[in-house]
Amino acid sequence: MDFQNNICMFSPNRQNYDSLNTINFVYEKEEQKYTKLKIESVYKMHYVCSGTGFLHTNGRKSPLSEGDVFFTMPGMPLCIESESDFSYMYISFVGTKGNMLMEMLKVSETNLIFQGYGDIFDVWKKGFEINFRMTDIISESVLLYTFACIGNKIFDVDKTINKNTNSISLIKKYIDDNFSDSNLSLETISKELNYNQKYISSLFKKHMKIGFAEYLNTIRIQYACAMMQQEYSSVSNIARLCGYQDPLYFSKIFKKKTGLSPREYIKSLN
Repeated sequence: MDFQNNICMFSPNRQNYDSLNTINFVYEKEEQKYTKLKIESVYKMHYVCSGTGFLHTNGRKSPLSEGDVFFTMPGMPLCIESESDFSYMYISFVGTKGNMLMEMLKVSETNLIFQGYGDIFDVWKKGFEINFRMTDIISESVLLYTFACIGNKIFDVDKTINKNTNSISLIKKYIDDNFSDSNLSLETISKELNYNQKYISSLFKKHMKIGFAEYLNTIRIQYACAMMQQEYSSVSNIARLCGYQDPLYFSKIFKKKTGLSPREYIKSLN
């Protein structure tokens, strides 16, 4: 089927506001010019088929591009503007199930656009190849399928975040428990916890905002300061107990972190 002109298919009026009811399924190909913002009366899920454009809302101009899914809501002032070869489809809908799904996916006036859904274009396009008597069924199916795709991506991201959070907690605990081991390194941690060294390094820096070596030196020097406050005075012994085999290297790191040499710091405590 060749879509050269706009297409609008209306669903039969079978509204049940305790469920999900689609109103129309539109393929919009005409150029959209920026005018004054208008108020929507229903919910709409849009799919950008081609080109680029903008979604204007109160105080916000958001770019749109091929493969984006975006929402508009009742009472929200908006205007859609074409930029280059811009076309989109949309399904308008009402019903508490729709509200529930949008709430679950955290759709709001500040979170309207979901990117990276180019692979579902054929699903939307095929909706216009179905007999018009089935418009209510196909529009609801496309709507729910798109909600499912968005949810799947969001929950996959959440799962990855949770996995990474658990991993970084485990790695940090291992370092905190073993910092006095002079052989502690990314290699020993990777073998002990069965993680790739590069994964540990990048994950640690991303979540802790500090590199592994920097973090290790920080907690070792903090422990050294605590020992000095407990009247430990042998720099070589303190260095060894903090995980440093070389007292001179320990002194260098200590001064870099505190601004004082170990002996100067011990003297400052008296």
